[in-house]
Amino acid sequence: MKNFMLCLVVMLAVLCVSTPILAHHGETNYDTEKLVTIKATVTNFEFINPHTQVYLDMKNDKGEIEKWVCEARSPAMLVRNGGWDKNTLKPGDVITAIGFRAKNGTNILRLKKIVLANGTELPEL
Repeated sequence: MKNFMLCLVVMLAVLCVSTPILAHHGETNYDTEKLVTIKATVTNFEFINPHTQVYLDMKNDKGEIEKWVCEARSPAMLVRNGGWDKNTLKPGDVITAIGFRAKNGTNILRLKKIVLANGTELPEL
């Protein structure tokens, strides 16, 4: 009985002093001081967890194709807050992507908004 009580006291003490651990990285990898806007063509749309991915080809000032990867929220959040589904974007769609670029300068964007070719704005991401 003493061992059981000691074990119970230790477990309760550990639970009382432990704090919740957040499992999300946030936007620390992105330069959140400046929004970047790119007009590009969707090459792939992955409506998957933990983050939806949009792959884009953008023509730069020299006429060269730059590959971009855009990260959005989880599919569940996009469905709940914006009415998205797996068919919201298709390869060949021309969109304007607005978001925060990766701090290391790579062509990775944390999406904040997408504007479709017809001017429809998809809800803030």
